[in-house]
Amino acid sequence: MRDLPDDLDLLLALDVFLSERHITRAARRLGISQGAASQKLARLREFFDDGLLVPGRPLLLLTPRAQALAEPLARALAELRNAVRAGAPFTPGTSERRFVLLGNDLVEAYALPTLLALLARVAPGVSVSVERADVDFARRLEDGTADFAFVPDFLISSALHKRTLPPERFVVLLRARHPACRRRGQLSLEAYLALGHLLVAPRGMPGSIVDSALEALGKRRRVVARIQHFIAAPAIVAASELAVTCPASVAAAMARWIKLQQLAPPLELPIDRTSMVWHPRASDDPGHVWFRAQLDTILAELRRPS
Repeated sequence: MRDLPDDLDLLLALDVFLSERHITRAARRLGISQGAASQKLARLREFFDDGLLVPGRPLLLLTPRAQALAEPLARALAELRNAVRAGAPFTPGTSERRFVLLGNDLVEAYALPTLLALLARVAPGVSVSVERADVDFARRLEDGTADFAFVPDFLISSALHKRTLPPERFVVLLRARHPACRRRGQLSLEAYLALGHLLVAPRGMPGSIVDSALEALGKRRRVVARIQHFIAAPAIVAASELAVTCPASVAAAMARWIKLQQLAPPLELPIDRTSMVWHPRASDDPGHVWFRAQLDTILAELRRPS
């Protein structure tokens, strides 16, 4: 077997395949069609004379050969990226660097519009990719396939650097003129439990902070629908009798386009504490320092009370 494939780009693709274990998601990260991704995987299987990824549920399964490859390949590619960037200056006006942010759709709707407007003015060649923050976010920061992640504080290890975002309260959103809004800003627990509820579950799992708090009180709410995306919630609530309990930034992100009633939850809920994190290896990289400063400015402005 040859030491390396003729097309070294295949190794970059392999790292993504082993991370995602899903052809469509891997193709999206690689910026190619699903058919092109399948062709790359076929070439990799031929080169390694191994299936690498085999059918499984819900994701593809790694063969023993693929499992042995995953970690050393990710480390090698991270070192290669660092070697290429070593000593390179960063000039925003001429750079064509792409920054990868891991988060959820709320990050996209809340911060991306302002960020893209800023980049268009001062760094037109810089691009941004927002991808889902999964359980492997720390590994992706370590291996250099992502630059930043926006995750709850309880998931963050001491090995990562972080910028704590201002704590965020939860609110209850209802459509304008909802019968439950007769007393502005006031919602009793009895009235809250009488409502049908929309639950945002990014990974599709049951339960939530709200349900845990209600369970401690010996109460349960009626969840009518579960969705995976925060930004869809206001539109659904605006066209229904449902309520959604969510971070206040969900309402702030959609306030220009959708009129909703915002009320305080009738039970004590923990403050949502989220941080922007990155790997310490990237801390002194000129491009990373510059981009981090832009994010700091934008997030500080967006979280400032109106």
